[in-house]
Amino acid sequence: MKYIKLIISAFLLQFTFTGCSYVSDMVEGAITDRASFSIDTSYNSATHEVTITWDKSDLSSDFAGIEIYRTREANDEYSGYITVADRWDTPALGSGSTGLYSYTAPETGLYFYRVGFIHWDEPEDERTYIEDESNYNIHTDINAISGSAGVNIN
Repeated sequence: MKYIKLIISAFLLQFTFTGCSYVSDMVEGAITDRASFSIDTSYNSATHEVTITWDKSDLSSDFAGIEIYRTREANDEYSGYITVADRWDTPALGSGSTGLYSYTAPETGLYFYRVGFIHWDEPEDERTYIEDESNYNIHTDINAISGSAGVNIN
């Protein structure tokens, strides 16, 4: 009887820990933006430019633009990413078929980049606001985000 209780207890603990891990992963996934596509980064020391490329496109009517983000912290979804560019800085990022962005590199160091595809909050036929920069900042959300890719600038 002692061993049966031990086996049942072990089974329940295993089930509980597995369940907790699964639930924890679900919650984490719900509050973070998981990577849904990959990007590549490169640095050209001759031109001092960083180039970010991706193969995802978005031609939906809810598409609002593409944003490029940068941080110095690897593999940290909560790090302090800054927005390097968006559709208002670079008109090409207003097209869902754009797959490349280049800009003058920041100071030397190791940087990590992500690319975000942004959607308007409401479907096109329900929008009551003008699609301009102030409404872009108020009425949009990240629809898809890339994994991070690092580049060493020297």
